[in-house]
Amino acid sequence: MATPSDLENGPKESESTAPAPTLSTGSDLPLPVPPPQHHHSPGDWRKPLFRRKGQHETFAGMTPEEAQAKHERRLKKGAPPKHARFNPIKATKITIRSTSTLSSWSNILFPAIPAGIAMWYTSRDTHPLAVFILNFIAMVPSGNLLAFASAELQAKLPRTIGAALEIFTGAVVELIVCLILLIDKQYDVVRAALLGSMLANLLLVTGACFLVGGIAYREQAIAEYVTEVSGAALLVSAVGVILPSQFYQAIYPRADIGEHDASLRVVDVSRIVSIGLLIAYFCFLFFQLKTHSTTFDHVLEQAEKADADGHKERYRRKLSLLEAIFLTLVGLTLVSFCAYFMVQEIPYIVETRHISDPFMGLILVPLIEKAAEHLTALDEAWDNQMDLALSHCLGATIQTALLVSPIVVIVGWAKGLDMDLNFEYFMAFSLLLSVLVVGNFIRDGKTNWLEGSFLLMVYFVVAVAAYYYPNPEGHGAKVDSVEGTSHGASSGEESHGSETTSAIVEAATTVVAEHVKRLIMG
Repeated sequence: MATPSDLENGPKESESTAPAPTLSTGSDLPLPVPPPQHHHSPGDWRKPLFRRKGQHETFAGMTPEEAQAKHERRLKKGAPPKHARFNPIKATKITIRSTSTLSSWSNILFPAIPAGIAMWYTSRDTHPLAVFILNFIAMVPSGNLLAFASAELQAKLPRTIGAALEIFTGAVVELIVCLILLIDKQYDVVRAALLGSMLANLLLVTGACFLVGGIAYREQAIAEYVTEVSGAALLVSAVGVILPSQFYQAIYPRADIGEHDASLRVVDVSRIVSIGLLIAYFCFLFFQLKTHSTTFDHVLEQAEKADADGHKERYRRKLSLLEAIFLTLVGLTLVSFCAYFMVQEIPYIVETRHISDPFMGLILVPLIEKAAEHLTALDEAWDNQMDLALSHCLGATIQTALLVSPIVVIVGWAKGLDMDLNFEYFMAFSLLLSVLVVGNFIRDGKTNWLEGSFLLMVYFVVAVAAYYYPNPEGHGAKVDSVEGTSHGASSGEESHGSETTSAIVEAATTVVAEHVKRLIMG
């Protein structure tokens, strides 16, 4: 019979080749006795940098009978509740604990939500900076509430409906912020926010995941499926988003085409391209959920098996169907209010605090648009689920490029607003380089902390450049027609058609061509 010390320390080295026994619990989820302790050489990349708390430590010092009883009690508590249960106190406790440590910590910021709303209605004219800061912070816990409740709801729905809900909740916060900015006619901030979201996911969050996962596990493997499909989708996303701005760069200097005609043409191109991007996104979803769903499910299963804290999910208490629906609606309402109040103060921050539109849209706004998803990705990287972490990081980038961006353009089209994909060249070039860098890092199927630190360094360089980037000419004008559209892509001959810009475009084209050639040649 196993002793408490056996439960804590596992079998002796001489017994390491025997399969690990399990304790019968009368359920489909047996409680494993601790696996054998494998010994790695000092240079073995599989050896963690420090000891991590595992399931065997949860039952350390217990007899098998005591461990089995504790296991069954926790399974009972973690069993799905009745759909009709509605207990606000239990639901609040479950929500505060969340699904990960980082998400739980973010709930400390929850008081910023009522504070930000109260400041808007009482002091928005006298303390606009405080209103912006409080609602900026409040976007994190409100988005986390929406993500947690919708994930609980998704688990209780059929697969197709659950997948649709996941897509909606993954994009809804970013979509709400961008549409509010669009209706407020802050076109420069909208464009910067769209590209900034992609850069944050590609560089900041992916780099942080590589760094955190590399610290915990030295090196982590990535499934070939993730690298191939994500890499291809990222290249298509970058081409689709960047091409309209390059189209404008090419036709604007021509003598037979004036600025007004060029602006009209780029709006038309952006609208048609947006329809194509939406079609590409639905093809991407159909590939994952239908034609190649078995491959995708296999990757998810392998990632779940690698989860160092997988047992905690079985023990975690769940929301009921009614509680999940209610909290999803509450989270959506809070996100909408906080986003609206924050966006209304952006012009004040830009004009009085000397923060440029590029920095506001490229760096600040994306930090809170998908904060909940960022925290989830970091937790997955820490738990040795790098495939899931990358699916959040790269998937969010693809979603922004192929879903959110075209929806914003099409909504602007429907409302008679001349929103286009004519991005600042600095932003477009930053996105292109980021896609190439990340694609090269994941191509070998392994990640480590050094690659993560490099990605964070690249993001820091982009952030510094964005901070010193000037506002476009004619900043502050809010117009309805192309004639008055004043963003950086049409701010004068000094920034368009210059020899320097042409040289950079040619260099970028060469880099992309070489990269595509390497991909084709294998």
